[in-house]
Amino acid sequence: MKKNLILYGFLLVATILGGEYALTQGVGTVSQQPAVDLHTLKSQMVSFQSALNRSIQGSFEQPFALLQDAKGTYLPDFGVAFHLEVNLYPMRIITPFDMRPYTSDEMSKARTAKQERIRSLRKSLSALLLEQGEKLSALPPEQNVAVVVHLFNLPSEQSVDLPTQLVLETSLRSLLDSRAQRMTAEDFQSKVTFLAF
Repeated sequence: MKKNLILYGFLLVATILGGEYALTQGVGTVSQQPAVDLHTLKSQMVSFQSALNRSIQGSFEQPFALLQDAKGTYLPDFGVAFHLEVNLYPMRIITPFDMRPYTSDEMSKARTAKQERIRSLRKSLSALLLEQGEKLSALPPEQNVAVVVHLFNLPSEQSVDLPTQLVLETSLRSLLDSRAQRMTAEDFQSKVTFLAF
């Protein structure tokens, strides 16, 4: 009986370990490597990140805050996605020395400024994609380039229907075609998928 328990325990451990090994080695799954030079693409993404950071920082006068630098990632079968976080219009900071709540005028001014800056951000990001997107040449033309901007809003601003994310996405082929047609940034906006939510 004791020998049987030891044998069953051994078989159970072997089965579990064998299953974990199969999972970590990709046994039983079809895995295709992307037809992308990832080393070259990584270098191109770093350059695009720098251009994106410079563009965002130079787009607006104060008050404005870039809360997180752009970071990019490659997603097989999709393309590249860059994300960053900004506060388009920081409001005054409530401190123990100044506990006054925000006035309706302050809230209205911030909301109007943020809405204007969202429209401006859409234009500037479209222009950046058109100017810099072709430099992501290691990406297959049928794959995509996306920029996701997370927008910081105070809890008190959440009720005024301000978006918390902006997404611009287009294919590299569309970028290349638009460059070849010498399309303007304004015309190119119609080729870019834009979401604000």
